[in-house]
Amino acid sequence: MYGLFCALVMGSLLGLFYLFQGWLINQLWPGETFRVFFNAVLILIVGIVIFVTKEKIGDMPKKLSEIKLELYQTGTANFRYLPLQLLIPPIILCSGTSLGPEATLVSSTVLFGVWISEKQRYLSANWQDNRSLDRLKIMVTPHRYLKSRSQYERQLPWWTPKMISYLGIGIGAFYLTCKWGGEQSVIVCLGSSNWKLIDLLWLAPIAVVAFLVGQICLRAMILIQKGVLERFITVRSSIIFGGVMIYLATLFVPNINFSGMVNFELLASTWQSKPAIFLIVNALLKLVLLTICLNTGWLGGEIFPVLFSATIQGIVFSRLLPQVDPIFFIGVFAITEGAVILESPWIAGGVMSVMFLPPNLLPVSIGLTALLIGLRKIHLKRIHQKSMQQELNTVDEG
Repeated sequence: MYGLFCALVMGSLLGLFYLFQGWLINQLWPGETFRVFFNAVLILIVGIVIFVTKEKIGDMPKKLSEIKLELYQTGTANFRYLPLQLLIPPIILCSGTSLGPEATLVSSTVLFGVWISEKQRYLSANWQDNRSLDRLKIMVTPHRYLKSRSQYERQLPWWTPKMISYLGIGIGAFYLTCKWGGEQSVIVCLGSSNWKLIDLLWLAPIAVVAFLVGQICLRAMILIQKGVLERFITVRSSIIFGGVMIYLATLFVPNINFSGMVNFELLASTWQSKPAIFLIVNALLKLVLLTICLNTGWLGGEIFPVLFSATIQGIVFSRLLPQVDPIFFIGVFAITEGAVILESPWIAGGVMSVMFLPPNLLPVSIGLTALLIGLRKIHLKRIHQKSMQQELNTVDEG
């Protein structure tokens, strides 16, 4: 019951974080964004916040890769600054970065889960040795009375039925907090689909084209990342460069600012009739700004921005095959390209299926996602085998 109560509270806190960042963006960006002085001052203030935070604490939100490494090496994670992680990222996101809140949501969920498990581990180990009053003190003291995983426990899976139930309670609390807080639904259907079985004949060609486009975009993003990291070595210079790019975007291409999630309504309405050159420019600039932000300290989530860009490109390419149901084409294209860039088919397929595609496309999106997951596993297995073979050849040569 204590674990369920903590999950309820923490899900509600994440809901409040989501409401706060949305409210902050709406207050600071109510309409016209061509505000030369205001935008500059706002981005300067946020840049100073990022610089001080990185110097004193580190990245906000904390990167999931860092959390995984800490858990692997020490059996615990540093959640000392978790409250700040719910306050600083909304300030960063309100600057107009081409990123979303999902990075904070995922990172904080994992840290909260680690905290709950350590608190419960301590309670279980010391339950018989404490009186009721002492147990209550242990429960309400967040920064003490914690027990990390032992060397043996680190080999055990995290996803026990108990942890899954906590996650479910937390998600429910997050949803209700957002709903009662007046947050609009994040589900934006791109349109109705009347796809037919004959459209399935085009699934493989569409997916192949989307895969190739995704590979080109991913390689271009890697080159941009390399260039940014090589040219802007210090924290200060990288933050300044990122801030300048965000500032220019707010003035001249404001539609690529913020998370793509809030702009999906454009793709469901007016943008489906926009000229191809307009769409392509916005899609590519979205990925460019996303890459720059991620590598200059202006952190956030990349899932929705990537899917936003992939969906725009799907709209453009769908015009080349008017005989194919357009929403079918867009869905297949966005899932495939998103899976390539995000390097995670289940995230691309899951998010697109649940949030942006009509229900009658669910069999197609599930089948495509499963196929992409299988192909990725085969690809990773071949890479592993090739790496092992190279190591064996090196040993033989030695």
